[in-house]
Amino acid sequence: MIKVVGLVHVLDGRLLVVRSRHKRAFYLPGGKIEPGETLEDALRREVREELGVGLTNPRWLKRYLAPAYGEGEGAMVDMTCFTADLDAEPVPSAEIAEMALVTADEYANHPETAPAIHEVLNDLVMTGRVSP
Repeated sequence: MIKVVGLVHVLDGRLLVVRSRHKRAFYLPGGKIEPGETLEDALRREVREELGVGLTNPRWLKRYLAPAYGEGEGAMVDMTCFTADLDAEPVPSAEIAEMALVTADEYANHPETAPAIHEVLNDLVMTGRVSP
C-alpha cells in the first residue's frame, strides 16, 4: 500500500492536476508521506515543493483507496485528500513539468489517467464542484 496525500483545489469548476517530468499521467498535487510527518505536514511540504505555494486553512476531505497507477499489478494507493486555500499563484516547480485545470471529461479523455483521480473527480461532479 502506497500512502500519499493529495490537494483537491478547484477553480471555476475545474480540478488542479499536475504531471511529473518522468510520467505521462496527471495526479493531484501532493505525494508520499515521509517518516514522522503528519498528513497535513506532508501535504504542505509536497505542495510547496511542487507548486511553490503555501496552504492556508487545510481541511480534510476524504480518503481514497484505488489501484496505484504505474506501480505494477496489485499495487494500491491510500490517498488522503485535503482542500485548502493557496497563498499565491501556483507555478510548476521541482519535478513538476506541467499543471492543468481539468473537467471530469477532459481528464477521462487524456491517454494516461490514474484511477484514484477518477474517483475524486466523480465525487466532485456529484457535489457540483467540478464540471462533468
